[in-house]
Amino acid sequence: MKKITYILLLLGAFTLNYSCGGSDDTPPPIADVDEENPTAPANLMLTLSKETSIDLAWDAATDNEGVTGYSVFQDGIMVQDNITGTSTTIANLTAETSYNFYVIAFDAAGNQSAPSASIDASTALSFRELLSEMGVFQAINGNITPANGVQLYEINSTLFTDYAQKQRLIRLPAGTTMKPNGNDLLPIFPDNTLIAKTFFYNIDDRDPSLGKQIIETRIFLKIAGAWQVADYIWNDAQTEAIYTINGSQKPISYIDLNGDMQDVQYEIPSQQDCFTCHNNNGNTFPIGLKLRSMNFVPSYANQNQLDFFVSQGILEGVSAAGVSVLPDWTNTTDYTLDERARAYIDVNCAHCHQPGGSIDSFGLDFRFETPFNDTGIYANRGEIEARFGSTLPTYRMPQLGRTILHEEALEMLVEYIDAL
Repeated sequence: MKKITYILLLLGAFTLNYSCGGSDDTPPPIADVDEENPTAPANLMLTLSKETSIDLAWDAATDNEGVTGYSVFQDGIMVQDNITGTSTTIANLTAETSYNFYVIAFDAAGNQSAPSASIDASTALSFRELLSEMGVFQAINGNITPANGVQLYEINSTLFTDYAQKQRLIRLPAGTTMKPNGNDLLPIFPDNTLIAKTFFYNIDDRDPSLGKQIIETRIFLKIAGAWQVADYIWNDAQTEAIYTINGSQKPISYIDLNGDMQDVQYEIPSQQDCFTCHNNNGNTFPIGLKLRSMNFVPSYANQNQLDFFVSQGILEGVSAAGVSVLPDWTNTTDYTLDERARAYIDVNCAHCHQPGGSIDSFGLDFRFETPFNDTGIYANRGEIEARFGSTLPTYRMPQLGRTILHEEALEMLVEYIDAL
């Protein structure tokens, strides 16, 4: 249409000039008018999510004369224009909210591309004052039934916490998965992953249906590529849990499997205590969710847990057959004493006692994969036995997470050390 209009104007000018006796020189050539649209931007993606902003990136569009800029649309409304690069930050958003985005390209003539494929992207999670606002459980009423979209998981060798029971949960953003990280350890978690671990005691271990004494729910959030931690302390009525960063103690009494009353002065960690264990070289990370620790058939499924996760669409690129297994230290049938002891020490001690851990001054490396001669176990065998057999807060090992002896594990470790 632009070209036709231009031609008519030229003809009109030529006719007027000729009729007025003007020059009969040949009219100037007709200029080409750019009417070609750029291609649509491809591969629009979320690159970073924060509480109130989202970073987007896309592949450059192409055009016969060259693309001069892009416009970004949020929920159908243009929110940014004249972007000269292929990335941008959308600010002033609401936390924990999903938005729809697409991008168009334009050239110097004003020709616009078709919209890119749209994507849904959410701002980052944030810690709320009340656990009921975190979307972990269906209700906060003395029950800990996971909410929709929250997945139970189990690990085969567990950290000892004064015989407390634990429920472990993970929630990934919709449409995302965990992916392998090139080893059998922690997978790669997408931003906005939530991990929750709830600590409780049964009123009577012989009959769990009699109810629970729920103490705390610890939560990890992966926000903008980094893990953040928080703890929620349940009230006595078991109707709510409150965010806290302070440590405390809570007296607990329960009946064990033998019918004996047990009293525990349960220690709730401070936020700094969490960083002490969940830290390496200044980076915070979860501990239990290693692939090798989840490579077994859990109580809630009738197949291998890793393969179950793949079938549920929350894990990809992993097959249980290709992942090693961290031994269950309680399994005396399938594993040797050495394997069981090393697994127990890995789960309970290695997060601090390894290169970059919070206690690396003794030259110890208690990771299961570390060759025995490099662990420092033999040279420190007497110290290890003494510290595992102590309840002194400044001497016991581990120092955090327990106030009483882990009798069964101590018996195994003494047997292991004596056998060295």
